[in-house]
Amino acid sequence: MKYKKVLITVKTVQNFGDDTEEIELVTEGTITKKKDFYLVEYDESEISGMKGTKTSLEIYNDSVSLLRNGTTNSHLVFKAGVEHISLYGSEHGAFEIVVRPRRVSINVDDNGGVVELDYIIETQNISVSDNRLVLTIKEIN
Repeated sequence: MKYKKVLITVKTVQNFGDDTEEIELVTEGTITKKKDFYLVEYDESEISGMKGTKTSLEIYNDSVSLLRNGTTNSHLVFKAGVEHISLYGSEHGAFEIVVRPRRVSINVDDNGGVVELDYIIETQNISVSDNRLVLTIKEIN
């Protein structure tokens, strides 16, 4: 499948102790069917705090690999019950984080779909945030 233009909505809720931050990003991107996964790509914006970063998602049947390159650099893997350790680089420096996915729900096909991720981020054995991300992909006609 050649790539298709899609409208991507990313809704993120992050809980930091008693504080909650909600972000919603709506942007155009692309979806391409590869051999055993879908590749979704889009550019981050000021809303996400990562302007100048390209995000690529490799969406498999049971996992999601999120790669960011630019002002923010990271490679996070979300597979239910599987802990992933990653180096997270930003303009403020780089540090190691641990992603602990609790729930990974994937319903994506050639026309788009929905990915839902519930996960905890830790660094230095301390829970940093409790997160929920909903990614909606809709084909642009």
